[in-house]
Amino acid sequence: MGIYNCGPTVYKDIHIGNLRSFTTTDWLRRVLEYNGYDVQLVRNITDVGHLHEDDDVRGGEDKLEHEARETGRSAYEIAAHYTKQYLQDCDEMNILPPHVVPKATDHIQEMIEITKKLIEHGLAYVSDGNVYYAVSQFKNYGALSGNTVENLRAGGHGRVQMEVAEDKQNSEDFALWKHGDATRQMNWESPWGVGFPGWHIECSAMATKYLGEQFDIHTGGIDLVFPHHEDEIAQSQGATGKQPVQYWVHNEFLDFGNSKMSRSVGNVLLLSTLKERGIEPMAYRYLLLTAHYRSKLNFTDDSINAAQNGLNNLRADIAELPVTEAPATWSAEAQRMREAFHEAINNDMDLPIAISITREAARTNKIEPAERRHLILDFDRVLGLQLDKVAPKAPVTVSDEAQELVRQRDAARAARNWKESDRLRDLLKEMGFEVRDTPKGTQLV
Repeated sequence: MGIYNCGPTVYKDIHIGNLRSFTTTDWLRRVLEYNGYDVQLVRNITDVGHLHEDDDVRGGEDKLEHEARETGRSAYEIAAHYTKQYLQDCDEMNILPPHVVPKATDHIQEMIEITKKLIEHGLAYVSDGNVYYAVSQFKNYGALSGNTVENLRAGGHGRVQMEVAEDKQNSEDFALWKHGDATRQMNWESPWGVGFPGWHIECSAMATKYLGEQFDIHTGGIDLVFPHHEDEIAQSQGATGKQPVQYWVHNEFLDFGNSKMSRSVGNVLLLSTLKERGIEPMAYRYLLLTAHYRSKLNFTDDSINAAQNGLNNLRADIAELPVTEAPATWSAEAQRMREAFHEAINNDMDLPIAISITREAARTNKIEPAERRHLILDFDRVLGLQLDKVAPKAPVTVSDEAQELVRQRDAARAARNWKESDRLRDLLKEMGFEVRDTPKGTQLV
């Protein structure tokens, strides 16, 4: 299975809303591999060509160039710094590394070649050193997002995301190549003069190079449906004549204060911010598991704290389970739970059900403890919560004195002498034990 996931624009730190997209793709990959597929995952690095605002309010300034001008650093230095930080964040979220991590700046020639094909096919035109895609010439435009040429010209949904430029033939057309002036650090030679690529063309070029003219799945945040992914289809299909992607998978927004988490709103949270608050990256991953990827998730202090507690409890349950050799076959109850887990992950990645089944597996008395541990770790191949790193709890050494108190307490409970039972429990606590009441009697941990 070939998967292309739109990666970050590395002009600033990625925020936890961005990480929801990369984590969703990670789960998709894990689900496919769990089902026995070989996966080839490509996630790009956008280090040139992404305009600072989709509506061009800054005159088409590249995000990397804008950050370079504001900070006095080079655009290449900025890209390298934030790429390193993004990769570290992904590692801390236990997001498996993609098989290919191409950078836009390394694929300028591939973008030029696709642009030349689009001009040859009558789908693009040159204007004052810029090259624009003639949207009206691509008959299927709008099939993904609903933003057809007619709707866009009528001022429909998505129009505000269209680029503004005086040299375009039509307002809905978008840039494939832009003329670069002497103030830019990132410029390349092209048949149309010195300049730089548009944002959308980079993904068409890199997806085609590494996954072919047709591949299985394209993923990204729902905000990329238009214009980015709609424009990708127009470019790739316009150049090859083939439908490039079989399935599109888009995750919903992470909301903060009931509004989309974004830099324009000014409500972004970084993974480092969560760590400063004592929240583990794995707790954020756990939180994302509790909502379906196509549902909005409102991030609150209560929700992330509950996720941290839920993860801690799951780890505590696993620590109680002994480490043994994997069973040759699953018991009937374990197999039933595995089938329920499979059904959940294969039902459009219903991970909230999958994590619920995992929590149930950790505590059920219908499966022997040793087998439960193997079952949970089998599920974690998909969940990715690093539960295999949870060490089993060291055996509790119980003195003869403590054992005698346990015997007396069990006798008191059998006689329904709750006052004496509580007194003995308090004595055991003073000795450093946690006291649990089980069907088999008092248990010390």
